[in-house]
Amino acid sequence: MAEGLPAGAVVNLRTPVLWSGRNGGFGDAKNLDRPGMPEMKQTLKIATRARIEMVDITADVQKTVDRQGITEGLCVVCVPHTTAGVTINENADPDVQDDILGHLTSLVPRRDAFRHGEGNSDAHIKVSLTGSSETVIVERGRLVLGTWQSIFFCEFDGPRKRKCHVTVLGR
Repeated sequence: MAEGLPAGAVVNLRTPVLWSGRNGGFGDAKNLDRPGMPEMKQTLKIATRARIEMVDITADVQKTVDRQGITEGLCVVCVPHTTAGVTINENADPDVQDDILGHLTSLVPRRDAFRHGEGNSDAHIKVSLTGSSETVIVERGRLVLGTWQSIFFCEFDGPRKRKCHVTVLGR
């Protein structure tokens, strides 16, 4: 137990990290004026064609990494919509995507009685299950994904014109 703390106290051992618009990157809490990691942001535009679909955006995300010239770092993919999300899963067999979408539809059918009046509550719930962001390691300028993995934009209330933000941090 740390000296001076009461029994059962929870201690956060992570280094504090703050965002600072002044230095254009991350810095530690003690020195926000020190230059941090370079970053690059890009917004992908995605036109979905069906109410529910998974769109492989891996190549577009990798192009964002390539344009920045980042060789080591992190890539954050974030979908700013409440009825669309992002996930990482198998790209080799399209049956996997069909299974995912089919089972999400079975778990949360569109026809259920929801209180939300727009008729798309199922889409909101599906995004809560899949998530709205993914973080991928960048090594030697490449996204670190498994052999069969891809990054998928997940549409649950289409067809629509959507956005997907990609931020690359590193050096």
